[in-house]
Amino acid sequence: MKKLFFIFLGVMMVPNILLVLSEHQSLWTAACNLLLPLGLYWLAASSSRKLGRTVWLMFPFIFMAAFQIVLTRLFGQSIIGVDMFLNVVTTNMTEINELLGNLIPAVSIVFILYIPMLVMAAIAMRRRRRLDASFVNIQRRLAAVCIGFGIVCGIVAHNSKNPMRLIDDIFPVNVSYNLCLAVDRYWKTEHYATTSKGFTFHAQTLTSHPSPLTSHPSPLTSKLIVLVIGETARAANFGILGYERNTTPKLSKMEGLTAFGKAYSESNTTHKSVPMLLSAVSSVDFDSLYRQRSIITAFREAGYRTAFFSNQRRNGSFIDFFGEEADVCKFVKDDAPTGQDVLDERLIDYARHEIAQSQEPLFVVLHCYGSHFNYRERYPRSFARFLPDDAMEARRENRKSLLNAYDNTIVYTDYMLDRLVSVLRSTGKEAVMLYTSDHGEDIYDDGKHFLHASIVPTDYQLHVPLFVWTSGKYAANHKSEVEALRRNSKATVSTSLSLFHTMLQMAGIETPVFVPSHSLADSLYTSSRRYFINDRNEAVLFH
Repeated sequence: MKKLFFIFLGVMMVPNILLVLSEHQSLWTAACNLLLPLGLYWLAASSSRKLGRTVWLMFPFIFMAAFQIVLTRLFGQSIIGVDMFLNVVTTNMTEINELLGNLIPAVSIVFILYIPMLVMAAIAMRRRRRLDASFVNIQRRLAAVCIGFGIVCGIVAHNSKNPMRLIDDIFPVNVSYNLCLAVDRYWKTEHYATTSKGFTFHAQTLTSHPSPLTSHPSPLTSKLIVLVIGETARAANFGILGYERNTTPKLSKMEGLTAFGKAYSESNTTHKSVPMLLSAVSSVDFDSLYRQRSIITAFREAGYRTAFFSNQRRNGSFIDFFGEEADVCKFVKDDAPTGQDVLDERLIDYARHEIAQSQEPLFVVLHCYGSHFNYRERYPRSFARFLPDDAMEARRENRKSLLNAYDNTIVYTDYMLDRLVSVLRSTGKEAVMLYTSDHGEDIYDDGKHFLHASIVPTDYQLHVPLFVWTSGKYAANHKSEVEALRRNSKATVSTSLSLFHTMLQMAGIETPVFVPSHSLADSLYTSSRRYFINDRNEAVLFH
């Protein structure tokens, strides 16, 4: 039993040791992060002579410790965030399966550390083994001393030049706090239908009284607006934006296209970024999302027919809620067997059908699966321009192959957007296509970081492509908007802040929430400071 006692203390402290190293904590903060949790675990283990039962009662903390080790292995730093907990209940099984194989080393470590301890505890319970009373009394005294030293270190750290905060720096206090935030956020999401009931944009079209800042609109019935939301596409790998590889041969030659080279998302997670792209909400007022509806509702109020087509699976997030506001909502993979890949090109078939059927002004949202890992499954083999592209393990030594596969996804995106533009051009209508990505991606650019959604985002995770294409007819009838787009193409853009207002103006829709200085199609556009929304839904300046 004594052996189990010290094994418990040792394995429970592994996350704290890893965080002290990965977060480069100051001496006093590190001391508090080691001594205070150790003392509390020590006190818990000696709270009863029935150690086997105590270990199993501590299972929630064991789970958090194991989760933290896996997270550290994946991102190299940071604690379990609020979004990580929410991902457990919102990420679909397809994404989990795609990533699971790359977590085998971390999961193996967790099994080696925690499963034997839990088995030993179960055996102790079954055989009714107990700790000696004298041993327990000594350990309680030692635990109290350890807690005391931890508190002293914490006081010193809190009053230092860089003050320590329990909810940020001490595991598992920080993770427990994040779990409470996650539960609160999940509850708000579940009650979104109630909190947003009755919301309206008071939107209407500019057919009678056009703004002096815009051109005179042509008849509403000719308008066709398409928003394409990419997935995990980073600006750094688009040839049209300066990448050394020609990954965008079609976009680079496309007439009517305006490319924005300094566009940034305000979130490195899909479930936050996409709702911001589809609403008037940005990082500075993100929590108002629970009381609002999406731009789809604004278009419907203004007389547009709306359609939402997604190549991602439903996950109970705001993406689902917003998509269902449309007249036509289709999650393509609903009809596909679990695990079967569906290429983004399928979305164009749905869009073409809707365009052909609609006799009204039309707004279409296409939500792609784009460049989401595992990259080589996102494009047909005929698009494997950069080789080799067959490495599937997330390892830094595989970077060349992973990068090739990622670049091939951009080549396929280039093809898909060109095909979509061809469909829009063939209608002869006033057509607009806007494309951006929810966020970017790390591909071991610094040898350490991979994927996205890390607590501390990198520039690769936030710098995204942004393109606006206008048909000849639209450009002829809306010269001031098209000129504004080109004039603003060199400006710094927050896609989360600007896309909503840009689409409204280009569609000829007015609403009290419209802000001209946020619209890229307006001469009054003004670049704003760069923010990103952190794990706790706080807007943080990005330097």
